[in-house]
Amino acid sequence: MRFAKLHGLGNDFVLLDLRGVPDGRPPSPERALALCDRHRGIGADGVLTLLDQSRLVIHNADGSVPEMCGNGARCAALWIATDRCTRPGEAEVLLQTDAGPRPCRVRAGAAESGLVEVEMGVAEVSASCGLPGGFTAVPVSTGNPHRVIFTDGPRERLSELARTAGPALCVAEDANIEFVARAGHARYLVAVWERGAGFTQACGTGACAVAAAALQRGEVEAGREIAVELPGGALAIWRDAASGQMRMRGPAQLVYRGDLPG
Repeated sequence: MRFAKLHGLGNDFVLLDLRGVPDGRPPSPERALALCDRHRGIGADGVLTLLDQSRLVIHNADGSVPEMCGNGARCAALWIATDRCTRPGEAEVLLQTDAGPRPCRVRAGAAESGLVEVEMGVAEVSASCGLPGGFTAVPVSTGNPHRVIFTDGPRERLSELARTAGPALCVAEDANIEFVARAGHARYLVAVWERGAGFTQACGTGACAVAAAALQRGEVEAGREIAVELPGGALAIWRDAASGQMRMRGPAQLVYRGDLPG
């Protein structure tokens, strides 16, 4: 079976394009886990399976199935809009995900990379709550659950908190955990511990959750573009004033293609 390796800000995926394949179906959780193994498999944060009608099925690195993945959506949309990363292209792509339809706008000046804007849905922000370890978080749903923790410190401290406190909080809350420091007006530094994937270079739904929480706290005016800076790079996030939809813009890139045995 043919596969492609793509990434969005270092959040990397194995993509299986099964459109038009008779009886094509996503891999089992065990197969997805094996593909994502960085020592005995291809190595990735997740597996993206494209089915007919632009249906996108996502597996985390541990084989679990999240509702949505922002960076994965950008990679899948790039793949579709550029005819499997074989030519430059500009296109509108409508992905069908477990979190609902996700319209994407792709602008790829090269066959293997481009900028992708994704309509990420309406973020649901709840009242702040206490978490184990003395942390206070803003719960946000962006198709999947997040706990956004605002704190202080440089990038290194956020990453250390994500790696040390993130795993237990993720299990306790059954949610992705974001540690966030405000770095200026409409600019935030973020490190994430993701359900099913652990510490990642970037998290698209997490970036949207951070932006939604910042808006709820009154730190950013509605409609203003927010820079969310993750270990792998920055995403632009804003909330559409008319629809209330969160929108995300960032890069996606092909790494290589290959063949799976068997």
